[in-house]
Parts: sequence; C-alpha cells; structure tokens
Amino acid sequence: MVEFQGKMSIVGARYLTMPRPIDPQTGEYSTKFSLDEWKDIQAKRKEQFETYQANAENHLSSWLDDNSDAEITRAYYLDDELVAVFGEDNVNVSNGMNYAMEYRYAQSDGEDLGYSGDQLTRYVENRIEFALRREYGDRLTVKEGPAGTLGTLADYREELFGGDRWPSEENMPPMREIDWDAPSPAQAGTWQGPVALIDTQAFLDIRTMRLETQ
Repeated sequence: MVEFQGKMSIVGARYLTMPRPIDPQTGEYSTKFSLDEWKDIQAKRKEQFETYQANAENHLSSWLDDNSDAEITRAYYLDDELVAVFGEDNVNVSNGMNYAMEYRYAQSDGEDLGYSGDQLTRYVENRIEFALRREYGDRLTVKEGPAGTLGTLADYREELFGGDRWPSEENMPPMREIDWDAPSPAQAGTWQGPVALIDTQAFLDIRTMRLETQ
C-alpha cells in the first residue's frame, strides 16, 4: 500500500472479487442474482475500481513530479529496503510502510499542543518514527540529517517506485481465483445451519438492563 502526504492511497490496493452470496437461512446460493448476473456485477465494480485506481496513480506520479526538488531529511528502510522518505515542506511518501494513521493522530495532538509549521512537522515525524520503531524493532533503519544532506525526493524516486517496486497488478503475486462452479455449502455438506436472526428489541432490553446495573 502507498501513502503520501499523511494519507492512505488506493495505489497498490487490489480489487477483491467477491464469491456468490450465500442465503444465510438455507446455505444455498442466493436466488437474488444468477451466476452470470453476479459475475457481471463484479466485473463492472472491478472496472470502476481500476478507473479510480488509474486516476490515483496519475495523481501520485504528478505529486512526485511536483515535489521532486523537496529536500529529504529522513529515509526509512525496512529489512534494508527503502520504504519511505520524509522531507522539507511536509513532504512524505511511503511504499510498503503504513504510517498514515499515526500521522493523523500525531497531527491532531500536535495542533492541540499549539504547534504549527516546522515545529508541528518535526513533532509529527518524531511520533511516527517512535511508533515505527516500536512496531518493527531492529528491522527498521532510519537515516536522518539536516535539509540538503540526504538529497531530494527525485534522488529516491527510482529506489522507492522504480521497476518492480511500482505497486501494479503485474508486480504482485496472483490472487486465488474463485471457483464459480463450486457447490454451495448446503450441497457440499458443510452447512452449519441457519444463522439466528437478532431480536433487536431483546438486544436493546439486555443492553439497557446492563447499563442500569453499572
């Protein structure tokens, strides 16, 4: 998964084709859609996803072009492979390392503390590095230096996204294909019985009673 400017991107994500829905009360394939209708629905959704993803890839490429001169101050390596760079003017991008969630929390906490500008940027970066070191331990290596000492974003682009590092379908392991001819759970003898329907009012009554006893 790719993340940049502290946000998750759909670049590198994959559309997961869903198998035919099962009727929870019978264990048979749902009669709401025929097999061909369901396959058509999945094909259209995948096409929409791929269009959206292509736009996201173009946006990432344009962003990398526009910020090519940004000076890098931190480079993150996971198992000796470059996975992210952070730099001046709040430039940050990763390929294979998730930091967006911590970024959002750190940004909010820093603003609550009254930080802004470069001070806020440093606070966020330090929080992210602490979280990543806690998660990855010795697998993570961080190169750090003043602005200008680690080069520009353009210097890291090929190593981060070049060749088979670009997160395209062709550069990922093939996904398991769905066996559209597979028997339903009921036909296969694996059906465990109907799913019990939730009695909404009973659930609310139980929850109310528990709250009253606290």
